[in-house]
Amino acid sequence: MEVDAKGEAVAGGSASVDDWWRHGVVYQIYPRSFQDATGDGVGDLPGILQRLDHLNDGTPESLGVDAVWLSPFYRSPMADFGYDVADHCDVDPLFGTLADFDALVEACNGRGIRVVVDFVPNHTSHRHPWFLESRSSRNSPKRDWYVWADPGPDGGPPNNWLSEFPLEGSPVPAWTFDQATGQCYLHSFLAQQPDLNWLNPEVRRAMTDVLRFWLDRGVDGFRIDAVHRIGHDPDLRDNIDGEPRRDEDLEVTLEAVREFRRVLDAYEAKMAVGEVYLLDPERWIATTGTGATGSTSSSTSRSSASPGGPGHSERQRSGSSRCCPPGRGPTTRSPTTTIPEP
Repeated sequence: MEVDAKGEAVAGGSASVDDWWRHGVVYQIYPRSFQDATGDGVGDLPGILQRLDHLNDGTPESLGVDAVWLSPFYRSPMADFGYDVADHCDVDPLFGTLADFDALVEACNGRGIRVVVDFVPNHTSHRHPWFLESRSSRNSPKRDWYVWADPGPDGGPPNNWLSEFPLEGSPVPAWTFDQATGQCYLHSFLAQQPDLNWLNPEVRRAMTDVLRFWLDRGVDGFRIDAVHRIGHDPDLRDNIDGEPRRDEDLEVTLEAVREFRRVLDAYEAKMAVGEVYLLDPERWIATTGTGATGSTSSSTSRSSASPGGPGHSERQRSGSSRCCPPGRGPTTRSPTTTIPEP
C-alpha cells in the first residue's frame, strides 16, 4: 500500500514516477572497492560501468536494482575516505573524470537505473580552495565562509564542543588553532574537515549551486551527509548537560534542509535522504517532509551509517587535532596541538 506524507493511503495504491524512491531497490557502491578498470588497484567509475549488467540488465539473472548510490568520488586528499572534499564539482583522478561520470549516468539511464550521489554540505577539506583562501588572512573575503574564533581565556578551545571523532577513545575538541592568523577553526569531524559557516548566505548559495551542478548532469538524488551537523550557535556557547546542544540540530539546520528541498523541486522526480544521527525521534522527524515547516516533500529522512562503506559513525577515529596555541598550553581542555598543513 502506498501512503502520502501524512501516512494516509493513496487511492489505488499505485506508485507515481515521482515517488520511485518509496519502493525502489537502491544499491550502494563504494567506488574505491567496487571494480578497478585501470589496473591500479583502486576501484573507479569505469569499473562501475563495466558491472552495470550485474546490477540490472533487464533480466532475472541480474540483481534488478532501481538505483545506485555512489559514495564520494570527488576530488579529495582522502583523509576521511573522500568525505573531505576539495572540489565538490569534479571527480578525483583516482576514480576517473567528469566524462567518465557522464558516461556512467547515460549507461545507467539506458538500463532504467537511477543515480544517487553523496552530498557533503557540513564541511570541506582543509585543502579546498575556499578554506585556503579563508585561512590566508583574517581579512580574507572568504574568512566568514568557515567558523573562526579566538582561543579561550586559558589558551584552550573557544568552547567545550567536541569532535565526533575521538582519538583512541578520548574526547577531542572540535577546534584547531591556526598559528598564521591566531584563531581556531571549527571542525565537527577531523581537523582536515573544517566546518562551513551555514549562517553565511554566500555559503548557502555556493552549496546549493553544487546540488544544481549534479542535477544538471542527470543525477536523480542525493544522500546528504551528516545533516544534523549543519550550522552552529552564532554565540558559540558551551554545550550544557540537560539542554539542547548548540553545535547541531538547530533552526539553521532545518532552513538548509528546506533550501535543499526547494532546489530539488525545481527538477522532476528528484529525492534526497539524510544521514541524521539524532536519537530523539521527534528531532529527526523534524527534518522529514512536512515535519520541516515549509518543506514540500517527505523524501528527506533519517539514515543510519552507510552499510557496505564507511559512514561518519564507522570511519577511522584518528588524526583529529587539538586546539591549543603554541606557548599557551597544554590545558585540561586541550592537551596537544596538531595543525594539518595544506
